[in-house]
Amino acid sequence: MVRADLSRASPFARHRRSSAPGRWRPPPPRVGEAVALPPGASPARGAALGCGGGRQAWLGRAWCRRAPARAALAAMTPSATSSLVPSADQDEFKIIKIIEFMKITIEAMKKFNFGELFKKGTTSTGRPSRAATRIRRSYNEDIIAPSFAPEEDNGAPNASSFPCYDFLRNAGILEDFFTLVNRAGLTTYVGDEREQYYMLTKIFVESFQFNNKQYEPTVAFRIYGNPVTMKLEDFCRALDIVPVGTASRIDDNPRDLLELYRGITNDDCRTIQRGKIRNIQLPAIKYFAYYIATSILGRENTSNISSYHLAFLNIALTGQTSYHLGALIARRLTNRGPIFGGTIALRVLTYLSLPLDPNDVPLAPRRLDIAAMKSHHFVTADSTLDNMVYRMLFSDGDEKEIPFPQPGLFSIDRQSWSCTKEEVDEHLKIKDFHQQHDSEDAGASYDHTVTYPGASSSTYPEYDPSSSYYGDTTSWDRWD
Repeated sequence: MVRADLSRASPFARHRRSSAPGRWRPPPPRVGEAVALPPGASPARGAALGCGGGRQAWLGRAWCRRAPARAALAAMTPSATSSLVPSADQDEFKIIKIIEFMKITIEAMKKFNFGELFKKGTTSTGRPSRAATRIRRSYNEDIIAPSFAPEEDNGAPNASSFPCYDFLRNAGILEDFFTLVNRAGLTTYVGDEREQYYMLTKIFVESFQFNNKQYEPTVAFRIYGNPVTMKLEDFCRALDIVPVGTASRIDDNPRDLLELYRGITNDDCRTIQRGKIRNIQLPAIKYFAYYIATSILGRENTSNISSYHLAFLNIALTGQTSYHLGALIARRLTNRGPIFGGTIALRVLTYLSLPLDPNDVPLAPRRLDIAAMKSHHFVTADSTLDNMVYRMLFSDGDEKEIPFPQPGLFSIDRQSWSCTKEEVDEHLKIKDFHQQHDSEDAGASYDHTVTYPGASSSTYPEYDPSSSYYGDTTSWDRWD
């Protein structure tokens, strides 16, 4: 430290303006005031910087006491410091000083991380915010599950599931199922039962990305080693899905979908995130939901229901195209879960006219047959294809076992898409009464049986009727 010992009668005498216009006389340092010098500087350098008195003392004090300049001077070399020695021309000295200071300030600003100024402070509870956590626990992984990184392995892919027409016929829900398919615009997609492939499906689904731009949403993926980016509209054309409705992310528990869920589950009061596909009461609607989960959405979720499932059911049951089905498929493909996107990948490959790798391995076909539906608790464990018993679950947890088929009780054209226990009991009592009446009058000369000529064979003529209900024959045998 160098102490400037000045003995002026008026320390601030030069603080006033001089008689010359435009000239400013800075005040000198006070008597005995300490002036900080850069590390390693000698008293001689302090005098050179203006710490010896008079106007030079004020310039040295103003320069050395400012923190940014003090740090800058500490980093400067003696040769650079010597350039700041005041000369006879004080204006030139000021300009040189300002230029040097600006250079040092600019270099310091380049190294400063301004993002730290905008970091959100931690909450008072110390609990990490939802946005800060990568993995979130939820009852509905379809909606808020994070996307996997492209390099992560999601496991072996599975073939997309196909409907089992024998099961649908014997259950008496084939016609209702294809009514839902046609209303949702999935007729061509459901009819595509070509062979699916291992590497094509795995690479396509794991690399899939969805960019929901405001004016032109796009999807990006890889077909084997080829990166592809295409418009969402073209992606819908490849799947033969009508690109209508909003492509925005669905809010949690939207009112229309929540009302639909309660309507198909007999007023289940749980939210969509906690709902189950198994809570759906009418078998045709429930079967359609399982098909969507294992074929349309590309990532399996056959337990929890989600807004994705309900958006498809909404258009199939009400005809309202509020949600963009192509965007729903794209969003689901970017989430995690077992891979079931074989049909999607194959249809995109065909649409782009890209060759199939001859070394790719075909996937084993899968169908939603009676074995698969037993695993979903759709029918009882002892059911057979000719004698199936449906398991209907109610909102209070009770379950009733109802023999298939029940066209009057399970039709999707009924007034309500769910049933109460009283309705089920009343329907079964009436049916038992008619069965007993038919058995007592079995020896009469007339016949009380009812025929149902070809109820659904006209829709898919390539599949022959496998039950009396859909054939031009007498009705099914009575249930014991």
